[in-house]
Amino acid sequence: MAQVQIIQPYQPQSEELEKVAAYCRVSTDSKDQLNSYRTQIGYYTNFITQHPGWELADIYADEGITGTSLEKRDEFKRMLQDCRAGKIQRILVKSVSRFARNTLELIETTRELKSLGVVVVFEEQGIDTAQMLGEMQLTLLAMAAQEESTSISKNMRWSIQKRMENGTFTTCYPAYGFFLENGKLHPKEEEVAIVQIMVSLAAQGIGHNRIAGYLNELGIPPRNGKRKWLGTTVSYILSNEKLIGDSLVQKEFTPTVLPFRKIKNQGQVPQYYVADSHQGIVTPELFENIQKLAEQRRVSYQNHVDHLFTHRILCPDCGKHFRHIESNKQGYWVCPNRVNGLSDCSAVRLSEKNIVQAALSMMGKLYSHHDMILSPTLSLLEEIAARQEQGNAKLYELNTALADLNEKAHTLQRLHNKGFIEDADFREQSDALASRRKKLTDQRSQAIHGSKALETLDRLRELQNTLAALPEIPWEFDIGLFDHLVEKIIPISNTELTFKLKCGLELKEVTHQ
Repeated sequence: MAQVQIIQPYQPQSEELEKVAAYCRVSTDSKDQLNSYRTQIGYYTNFITQHPGWELADIYADEGITGTSLEKRDEFKRMLQDCRAGKIQRILVKSVSRFARNTLELIETTRELKSLGVVVVFEEQGIDTAQMLGEMQLTLLAMAAQEESTSISKNMRWSIQKRMENGTFTTCYPAYGFFLENGKLHPKEEEVAIVQIMVSLAAQGIGHNRIAGYLNELGIPPRNGKRKWLGTTVSYILSNEKLIGDSLVQKEFTPTVLPFRKIKNQGQVPQYYVADSHQGIVTPELFENIQKLAEQRRVSYQNHVDHLFTHRILCPDCGKHFRHIESNKQGYWVCPNRVNGLSDCSAVRLSEKNIVQAALSMMGKLYSHHDMILSPTLSLLEEIAARQEQGNAKLYELNTALADLNEKAHTLQRLHNKGFIEDADFREQSDALASRRKKLTDQRSQAIHGSKALETLDRLRELQNTLAALPEIPWEFDIGLFDHLVEKIIPISNTELTFKLKCGLELKEVTHQ
């Protein structure tokens, strides 16, 4: 029998170090898990720095976040952005379950990383995605991890459901103005003061958008490092019965199939109202008063609904703004040039109700699936931006400085959340960082002026921030939020609209006659 000797291809040795990162995650905020979290960071930092031929790119660590979805895993998303920018060549992860427990997202992510030339190594399973059989093994292990996660989730749901029924469960996440301790809500002093400002303004008949603007002018930061207040956030807080010490449980629920996404409970599952579940921070009389004033504003809005979309709808043929008209006691939006016989524009006629329904549907989809909608465009623009940044020393310097500031703000927020920094010191340092960030942002805006890719990237990120600031899916139409997202509406027909967003994206939505 002929003997075959394999001659390996020549691979020249490179003096350039391989950029290696690690991703760590723990599932809860318990003390033991936090110790595990810190241990993982220390282990990977030492392991990478001591490995010959490797250079530590960064350590990415999410804590207290579910593994069933990539949503809300900020460090994971930051790691993916750095991979797309060419800053990472290898990622080390303890196990498949630390990376993700959703098979589809896991496979899509590892495939994208492989296409970028990034290798992922799962230590416990001994999987290296650079190997031919890596993806096959990965799929099987991810399916097992996903099944385990689903089983754990079902057990937790059963336990929570029983506690809802006997009135011992109120929430997993504290409402604004409160903190959660031993399963009970307690007033949070610094947030109670901000709630009192909101309540005082609302009791004077001031609208929620104006209240949000006032809080932004004062420089009061929203919770969890979000950048700004929105009218929808203020509305959500002021309409929450937890302000008076009661709890309506299961306003939203999560279906039992992956991906786990919360949806509004509109009678699909039971709700439970628990009176006097905790100490309130607003009197019932004052709470009822601001609800009545809010309802009066809603009625006023409905009475003036015929002017809601003035200067917001453009004729696709002549470019004129649509005008509101009455026909057979019904209100419609039409092209004024066609009505006046000045052009042969398409005979499009839209009812206010249908436009609102289409807008709500569009914003709901954007909120629920913004990662799927925005990520491909963001990835492409980030690659372009990275190449442009390399050739622009000033822009690179500004981006580096901003990244450093964001990291400091993130660390400051975490230290404050854990009680290591007093409220007054936290506000003082946050204000200083915000002032510095504004100055650098203004300088960066000047540096990127004229670059459409960079400007569009900034607008897309601003859209992401706006969506992240929303407390829930926008179930009710808010013209302030609409104007913040949408530049104009371009009707295609009586049943199809194009919403052109301020970031440049165009989304189509079908209306109902």
